[in-house]
Amino acid sequence: MVMAAILAPPRLHPAQMRRLARQMPPEAMHETVIRPLGGGDAKTLIATAPIDNFVEALFDQLSADDWATTLAAMHGVRRGTDTVLELGLPTHRKAQIALFEVFCRQPGSPRLDPKKIADKGMVIRRVHAGNRWDGWMKGPRAIGGWALLPDADADPGIRGNEAFHAANRAARQQIAARKPKVQFHEEVLPLHIVPPEICALRGRTILFGVIPVVSDERSSAAPPALNYATLAPSSRNPIVGHLSEYLKERPLTPMPRAGDPLRRKWNALDPIAPKPDGTQPPADAGRIQAFGKFLQQLILELDAFGGGPSGNALLAVLRDITLRVRDANKVARNIDAATFAQQAATILIERQPNTGDLIRMPDEWPKIDAALGARLTKAALDCLSARHATLSRSPGKFEVASDQFAVRGFIRVAGHEGCAEKLLWSGPSERFRVLPWWDGDGPGIKIALPDLSQLKRVKPNVAFEMPPALANLLGGDMKKLADGEGSTDGLQIGFLCSFSIPIITLCAFIVLNIFLGLFDLIFRWMLWIKICLPIPTVMPPPPAESDT
Repeated sequence: MVMAAILAPPRLHPAQMRRLARQMPPEAMHETVIRPLGGGDAKTLIATAPIDNFVEALFDQLSADDWATTLAAMHGVRRGTDTVLELGLPTHRKAQIALFEVFCRQPGSPRLDPKKIADKGMVIRRVHAGNRWDGWMKGPRAIGGWALLPDADADPGIRGNEAFHAANRAARQQIAARKPKVQFHEEVLPLHIVPPEICALRGRTILFGVIPVVSDERSSAAPPALNYATLAPSSRNPIVGHLSEYLKERPLTPMPRAGDPLRRKWNALDPIAPKPDGTQPPADAGRIQAFGKFLQQLILELDAFGGGPSGNALLAVLRDITLRVRDANKVARNIDAATFAQQAATILIERQPNTGDLIRMPDEWPKIDAALGARLTKAALDCLSARHATLSRSPGKFEVASDQFAVRGFIRVAGHEGCAEKLLWSGPSERFRVLPWWDGDGPGIKIALPDLSQLKRVKPNVAFEMPPALANLLGGDMKKLADGEGSTDGLQIGFLCSFSIPIITLCAFIVLNIFLGLFDLIFRWMLWIKICLPIPTVMPPPPAESDT
């Protein structure tokens, strides 16, 4: 019997295979769904749990028969008066978890084989006007901050090159080499697959991710400039009203204590009130205080003496104001307002001595007409703009209390051999806001204070190194120090002072309760901010009676 040899079909050249593949209809992609665990709506994607051991507790809940009921109790734990979900911080003892399930859209909805998931992650996005979204953009050396996403379903593209197919890895490297060095991408947070036995029990491939609602990141870019001079009248007018009357149009005004040497004991910034012995404040105390606030504004708010361009411009306008000052012999001389203000600030605000009584109060502040007043106000507003640019910084990731956010998850499903992966997005979660640090409803942290009978057992455990000037100041006359006349002169010896942190805490606690009681007269807040519960004193058990 003769058997014919069965020859294998000839192997096609790779170019022929590619040409035939282009002519064939594409093979249907396996349809996959990623959605909130349990198949609910957007309000079921985020779960809130106590932060203690929350991952193991979550796995235990998902393994239980009543998992759906316990999971439902973790949704929407706290909502504001506007029904927006509010998420607490780790300091509030809360953990925020995003839970997804992945399955195949086939009869019976079988779960997707985890091996088919080539990549997974989630993003936190900020609500932008017009139902659009901002993404938190980061780069290798800088943080771009929140930026509008042109396409909310675009591939975030963040993963290592090794995760891509070798055929296009080199192409991606060539493209990256042609792009600018600073390239921002949307931050992608990790998703994890729960243990396989839980996935098998629930019939779903379950993904979870911890939502980090606290971050110290902020944009590397400078914050938007704020020009006080061009604000709308509704915003500008209160700012101008806040400025000192010495920076606006005003009539000729006699100065308080004209011709007297300036004294730091005038206490130009102290509240105007009778002294404890009933002595009434001087009649010109109000005018002294107004002048002191003018000097304080020049130093702190406007930084007029800091040497910056805006501060120098304000001083240039003040130099157009001429003041007449009489010396001890009643001989008058002229001085410009900028020079006098800088000299007066060292005494009345910085509380330096008036050496030799050289600096005296002028007779009057001349009339400031409308034109000069407008120049003064404009220069002061420019100083505020410069000061704002110096002191402000870009807001942190979750720093703006009014911002609202949502979470989206994604997976990349591996395709057939030679086919690209398919990116699948979940829908966005319900919108949420992040609670500020002070607005938590979790249990308080208990700090045990030492009993008064145990104070001698409390040993110093922290040391403060005092430089000589501070040591001399604190070692001087406390009454003079309270009157602003303390001295830093003395021995040039520093000290290392040790204290006990529990004692510091106890002193702070006593002082706190004193001031809480005083401020309660104004705010009536004691009912909400202080809760004291009686607790029994734990007594040792009595000794057991002897059998003998």
